[in-house]
Amino acid sequence: MKLKLDHGYMKKIKYITLGFVIIYLIYLLLDNFVVAVDNVKSAFSFVVKVFSPFLWGIVIAYLLMPIVKYFERIFGRIRLSKKWSRAIERRRQKRIRIISLILTLVVIIGIIFFLGYSVFIMINGSVNDFEFNKLFDSISSLAKQYTLEISNIEDILMNFGLPTNILNVLTEFTEDITHSIQSVLTGITSSIATFGRYFIDITFGFVFAFNFILNREYFYNLVENILRLTLNEKRRSSFNEIMEKINAVLLSFLRGKIIDLTLLSFVTVISLVVIGFDYSFIVGTFAGYTNIIPYIGTWIGIVPAVIIALGRDGWQDAVFIGAYIVIVQQIYYIFVSPRIQGKSVGMHPVFILLAIFVFGKFFGLLGMILSIPLAGIVQIFILRWANKRKQVRKIELIPFKKEK
Repeated sequence: MKLKLDHGYMKKIKYITLGFVIIYLIYLLLDNFVVAVDNVKSAFSFVVKVFSPFLWGIVIAYLLMPIVKYFERIFGRIRLSKKWSRAIERRRQKRIRIISLILTLVVIIGIIFFLGYSVFIMINGSVNDFEFNKLFDSISSLAKQYTLEISNIEDILMNFGLPTNILNVLTEFTEDITHSIQSVLTGITSSIATFGRYFIDITFGFVFAFNFILNREYFYNLVENILRLTLNEKRRSSFNEIMEKINAVLLSFLRGKIIDLTLLSFVTVISLVVIGFDYSFIVGTFAGYTNIIPYIGTWIGIVPAVIIALGRDGWQDAVFIGAYIVIVQQIYYIFVSPRIQGKSVGMHPVFILLAIFVFGKFFGLLGMILSIPLAGIVQIFILRWANKRKQVRKIELIPFKKEK
């Protein structure tokens, strides 16, 4: 005798059981939310650290690709001889690509060398005129004056009749200073190690990038074959559509970033010209384009200006010029930069600032650099989800007013 199962009833039991399992998993996730976030963050950081050279290679290849293609178009029009035109097309294209890649590398190295050499000439000329003895004498006099003032504190407090143990206070104060100095030195050592790691990763990233560019057809076909093996035609078409939108966002971001850094350099140069600072053009340009790293780039960019001011006018003017550039650039970052970057990726300035903070908090330096394009990619998926939900449920959304 066969038992007849009520398939409808079994289906309900299956969905109810699945619902309870999902609710329990959500409860566990919420109950251990901080631990779960930390574990996900640690796992993601580990993966990013391991594949960092590969990821840098993808980023560098994407940035260099337009320049390489530009040189390829130029050399592709050249016909040196009939033999050249009758050569095997694939071999000819590879030669052109290698030449274009070498020229791109030469251009980048030339720009970096020119900027670095210009900064070196400025700093070297200023340091040669700088009298270090005066700086050391002023520091020593300030230290002696500070020591005398501390030694007089005990007498002053005793005259007021305040029971204190100045020696213990000074001992604790000295220990605090020592610990602070040790913390600063530890931070400097850690920063140097981090810089070295980034330098190695970026160096290997260039190696990956050159291979990606030289053999880009192979990698295009590899990705296409993976998509054909894993996705059906409809989903593959949807994926390609998303990738085209992401590519458009990234290209818009690059254009917006170039405009943003150029305008920031112009503002910095003009602000230095106003106060009559020497080498305003090169210093301002350097201080502007180092802001490709948000916020941190400002502190890197003021180094040549501070050294030049220190060598010519003393530490007071060095502090002034450093603070002056930082204030000018922070004002620009608050009022101008988010609008330019927001228009480039079609995002409100508030979300631009939020993206820089969030991605920088979770993914460090690389997250800060890529925060805006990553936010643009996230926006693509949100808008895609919103449009689908709008069509399915026939929801009428409130239109956003464009800023004038």
